[in-house]
Amino acid sequence: MITTLPPFALPDQFGAVVRREDLAGPICLVFYPHAFTPVCTGELDRLAAAHDRFHAAGVHLLAASTDPVSALAAWHRATPRPFPLLSDFWPHGALAAACEAFDPATGDARRVSLWADADGRVVDRVSSPAGSPRPGEWYERMLRAASPAAQPRAGTPPTGASEAAPAGAPGGPGRI
Repeated sequence: MITTLPPFALPDQFGAVVRREDLAGPICLVFYPHAFTPVCTGELDRLAAAHDRFHAAGVHLLAASTDPVSALAAWHRATPRPFPLLSDFWPHGALAAACEAFDPATGDARRVSLWADADGRVVDRVSSPAGSPRPGEWYERMLRAASPAAQPRAGTPPTGASEAAPAGAPGGPGRI
């Protein structure tokens, strides 16, 4: 089981290189199989709606797939998100493999999320099978542990949360 987030330098949806060494503070690294797919879109929409909570807790929220930058750029234009979409395209899946989140049979990232502390130690991880979203409760629990400032106020969902996670959707309003 991975214990430390490896160093990485990957391009985001804009082509800017994101380096682990440049990120001070905890990191939530979310691997997903592909842009433009229903489960991945739903998961990242819920995380985007909660981005203010990650920011308030001082947590860097990053999402990574083996998609090329051009696919991530197109996906971002279609559905903008306030966090980096990292391209682990070349060397293909190198970060996902180093994080035990790569499926060599498909060449895709598996649906795995890692939470690393400010020193890069992986303190928890969650995964789900292909076609199934990760439990939002995991992110909620990790945010609660990270900072009381990351808590949603009773009766007031974070900005945009009701649009991204309507009542009846997994997580419900204001939840991941």
